[in-house]
Amino acid sequence: MSSSLSTRMTPTSLEAASPLSKSASVWIVCGAAIGLMFGFGPMFFSVAGVFLKSMAVTFGWGRSDVAVLPMFSMIGTALGAPVVGYLADRLGWSKVLAGAIVLMAISMGALAVAPASHVYFAVVGLLIGFFGAGTTAAGYLGVLPRVFDKRLGMALGFAMIGTGVGGFLAPVAANRFGAMMDWRQWYGVSALVALVLGIVAHRLMFRNLPDQKYFAADVQATASAEAGLTLREAMRGYRFWLLAIVMFVMSGAILGGFVHIAPFASDRGLGHTVGAEAAGLVGAGLAIARVGLGVVLDRVFGPLVACAAFLVGALGFVIFVTSASHIPSMVLLAALLLGISTGSEGDLIPFMARRYFGKRSFGAIYGCLFGAATLGGAGGPFLYGLAFDRLHSYTLVHQASLAACLLGALAILLMGRYPVDKAANA
Repeated sequence: MSSSLSTRMTPTSLEAASPLSKSASVWIVCGAAIGLMFGFGPMFFSVAGVFLKSMAVTFGWGRSDVAVLPMFSMIGTALGAPVVGYLADRLGWSKVLAGAIVLMAISMGALAVAPASHVYFAVVGLLIGFFGAGTTAAGYLGVLPRVFDKRLGMALGFAMIGTGVGGFLAPVAANRFGAMMDWRQWYGVSALVALVLGIVAHRLMFRNLPDQKYFAADVQATASAEAGLTLREAMRGYRFWLLAIVMFVMSGAILGGFVHIAPFASDRGLGHTVGAEAAGLVGAGLAIARVGLGVVLDRVFGPLVACAAFLVGALGFVIFVTSASHIPSMVLLAALLLGISTGSEGDLIPFMARRYFGKRSFGAIYGCLFGAATLGGAGGPFLYGLAFDRLHSYTLVHQASLAACLLGALAILLMGRYPVDKAANA
């Protein structure tokens, strides 16, 4: 492909074109972190495993029946992420994120009155995921590459702390408050918290942006002159599809294991507390990975970082498929390793998307790649539940996830060098 990143250079970030003050930079990153902390991932997806058994008991369903809810929510996120990027490139990130916050909260609140209907669960799950896509990394992190340049990796890493902290606290809180309220009340309260704190995060971000032209409808006037590829150009090359497929497979394997950690620990006779703590440690792993990787990505070749992160996930599954899975401390260690591995995706996707495809159509390209990863995450929990219902064991699906991590670690190295003075996707 003849398109070159170096032939279409204009100021592509506010940091480069109009340097941000230190305080403004901090507040923008803090706003993104708070938004992610109270967005779709922590407030909904991270607690799905905690309530999986109780929801199944309420309706007399199997685990795969209840797993329809997180599965369709992830499908909705996979569909919503490209839409978020497309609309943000045209309407501006501020309007898109504001709408996403409100609509996701309304959709979550609908679970508080959920009837015993598979269709209702599927539709509500789809809506939560679709509208919630704007409250995930697809939304908040989509802003940062147009704000930061040299410090992008660090900004992404610190912003993604929100997902890690939220992912750690939400399952623990759900387990503790579960003694005082049922799952219906939990989702009702969560919807209100997500709405209020989401609005706070939105205002922190956009009140501190010194120049709104990169976040309004006229962004298209400058986008055509920016360095990088269009979505269509990116999709013609192997790098786009390689990155999409690897993230799809890795998300399915690791998120599937994450959602089913609590019931897996319970089946091992380790108790509900260990399961909730394990789910919380996944969040801790997310925080560790995202801060560490954010700094490392500014200094180390991205595919090498990804390879190492995926191998860490493989170690977690090694614990699950051996006798070590009967030891509470080892299960907690495995959960931490899975969190570190899956936490890498949040930084890697936007960072590698910008490095390999530029900023010209960053919103659309990033949205599609994030959607691919989310689609994988949608199928993972369902396949885990299906495997358990059919085999009454997680062993086979854990072994498959281990293989996926190893293959993903090797495949990501095929991305090759960052395009600089040659075609961006040759």
